[in-house]
Amino acid sequence: MALSLALASVTSAIIAAVVASLLVPLAIRLAEVLDAIDHPNERKMQAQSTPRLGGIAIFMALSISGVGVSLAYGYNPVAGSPNDELLSIMLATGMIFLLGVVDDIVGASVVQKLAVQVAAAVLLVRAGVVIENVGGVELGIWGPLLSILWVVGVTNAINLLDGLDGLASGVVAIIASSFLVVAVLQPNRELTVIFSAAIVGACLGFLRHNWAPARVFMGDSGSLTLGFLMAALSIQSASKTITTITVLVPILALGLPVVDTLVVMLVRLTRRNRGHLGRRVVGMFRPDREHFHHILERVGVSRKRIVLGIYSLVFAFCVFGLVAVSTKQLGLWLLVLELLVVLGVRSVVALHSRSKRLREAQVPSNVQEFTGSSQSRTEPETPHQASTSA
Repeated sequence: MALSLALASVTSAIIAAVVASLLVPLAIRLAEVLDAIDHPNERKMQAQSTPRLGGIAIFMALSISGVGVSLAYGYNPVAGSPNDELLSIMLATGMIFLLGVVDDIVGASVVQKLAVQVAAAVLLVRAGVVIENVGGVELGIWGPLLSILWVVGVTNAINLLDGLDGLASGVVAIIASSFLVVAVLQPNRELTVIFSAAIVGACLGFLRHNWAPARVFMGDSGSLTLGFLMAALSIQSASKTITTITVLVPILALGLPVVDTLVVMLVRLTRRNRGHLGRRVVGMFRPDREHFHHILERVGVSRKRIVLGIYSLVFAFCVFGLVAVSTKQLGLWLLVLELLVVLGVRSVVALHSRSKRLREAQVPSNVQEFTGSSQSRTEPETPHQASTSA
């Protein structure tokens, strides 16, 4: 069984990589026909207009490889109960994908996005994909609520991470690799193994076209789909367990995008110049340029270095998560360390960015002051020159 599962995971990754890579040109052409193009503006960080329907290639790769290999491995999506996990994950992920496609083509409001995300999360919960306990403490009625919040939060965290060429696809591939390792070490986690492998393959196949300078963006159709599926797999791999470790692993692995998103949302909420409380709550989910990678770019770090640096941080946090499997106490300390690292680096970079903006703002005023003083020195000579010429 172990050998067949290993073969299934490798097959899933290879099929997903090939399918995603081959379908990207078709997704680019479709985006051009539908005018689903990202144009450079104040928030977008690309230098040229870029198609944004790459998520279609990713979703098709996940569907063909993940679902196909799962069925070949022995999963029957309609066996036993209409709430079978595989069927529910397929339907819920399909809902999120369609939401992303609509948003990429015609746009969707924050309320509409949240409504569909919550509905898809509820579908997962009804199928039994629920965080039932943490550290042996039964959550009871709070389990479904926590699960819905986790799914919606992770979905948006990955979505908001998609701000630089190759960033989201590479980060998700790294995180999914850690999920794959942890799932292999646990019993009865075949679905997580197969889909984690499919995510790694799909992201790497897409990354070939998304690395700087990107030919295509994954768009919301890709980032929302990947975020939702990662959230579902993180719960599926940790549910029905009695230890904190399997909960800490996805938290540590997803630490950078989740913590960064939470910090940015709190910043948006506390800005009183954005109107009343209700408007600020809605504004928490609107994109801006306050994320980790945006701040690093304002400091002057090159985009490729930003992407590689975030890759390194995420990889380190994933290693932390795998190390946390050994002891519960170590895992909790690593979680604290991760929070301190993310908040500390973000604070230092933000201060550096702010001081840089202040220095740049002082330059024009100094130039103006110098020009004004020069004019004041030359103005008294004008009457003298006039009298002399007279």
